[in-house]
Amino acid sequence: MATYYDNDKNAPFPTRIHIGVVVALSDQDKILFDHRIDGEWGLIGGALEIGESISECACREVMEETGMEVADLKLVGHFSDPGRIIQRTDEAVQLVTICFSAKAPGKVINLSDESVDAGFFSQSEIGMLEIVKTHRAIVPWLFKPDRWPVTL
Repeated sequence: MATYYDNDKNAPFPTRIHIGVVVALSDQDKILFDHRIDGEWGLIGGALEIGESISECACREVMEETGMEVADLKLVGHFSDPGRIIQRTDEAVQLVTICFSAKAPGKVINLSDESVDAGFFSQSEIGMLEIVKTHRAIVPWLFKPDRWPVTL
């Protein structure tokens, strides 16, 4: 299990940077969140792999986690506050997360084994979800496209 720190003076010093990509798939003013096996809800996404671009990572993660093919990615922003740190068993990493927005190509979702459920939620409904800590800084910006790209 990992421990998340958000500008906490007691956070461990990170030994490397982790680059993650998330995609806010939207359908009629609602955003797709998946209910992860760890019990929290999050945006669709994952880690950038060597040899792929950030947009390729976004499309790959959406396909792996939902079975959907996306196009027309729009940059929501990058979230690179150096105070966002995850302590894992063997290391501490500084998080850099790139968030995109895209229209959901359909409502049929083929969940991966990383999730137990998924659904489209309005802005007010998202406030009722237990959001994974690494996405909490991103969520407030999802419904503010006039402020994109966010650089935090």
